[in-house]
Amino acid sequence: MAQTIQLYCMAYQDRSDRVRWLLEELQIPYQDHFLKKSAGDMDTLSYRALNPLGRVPTLVDGDVVMHESGAICLYLADRYGTGKLSPKKDDWPLLAAYQQWMVFSVASLECVVARMFTHVSTPDEKAVTLAFVAKECELFKKLLNPILSKQNYILPSGFSAADIMLGAVIPGAEAFLMKDNPPIAAYMERLMQRDAAKRAKVF
Repeated sequence: MAQTIQLYCMAYQDRSDRVRWLLEELQIPYQDHFLKKSAGDMDTLSYRALNPLGRVPTLVDGDVVMHESGAICLYLADRYGTGKLSPKKDDWPLLAAYQQWMVFSVASLECVVARMFTHVSTPDEKAVTLAFVAKECELFKKLLNPILSKQNYILPSGFSAADIMLGAVIPGAEAFLMKDNPPIAAYMERLMQRDAAKRAKVF
């Protein structure tokens, strides 16, 4: 049995959501530590010692201390879920696809979603941002739809941590990716019905 992992976050639906979901899928014991930015919880010396950036999530697994949600999920899936939620290390084609989607979720998809919350301070800026998001999401649909039209999950081998990463980010652009788009909408419905996702309160 794994030791209890410590997860520092601000809410269930911040970037800790994918980490919590993965922990639930792996059935690893963990403890949430909900921090309040307004109270200065992330500026304390003790927290800055764990995460010098003063952001969330931060994971503590024994002697391992990590931040960056994508890196945390790669670590957890590899350490505790190889062959289950991440590919075996000798399956290079599958491993390459898995790593691509894990990184795509935060490096390409989430960067676009984040603009809707950070570049909308004026009507003109909001209009430019939404036009940019719409254009990028059309590219994402061209990438994702052919895959999700022929298989239930992003990898041909079945559900993996890559689905957790994608599933946690896609709803941020629901109107652009899911509306009137059956492949991604059905994919998200499958993910939302997973018991671990419900326990983790991702959606």
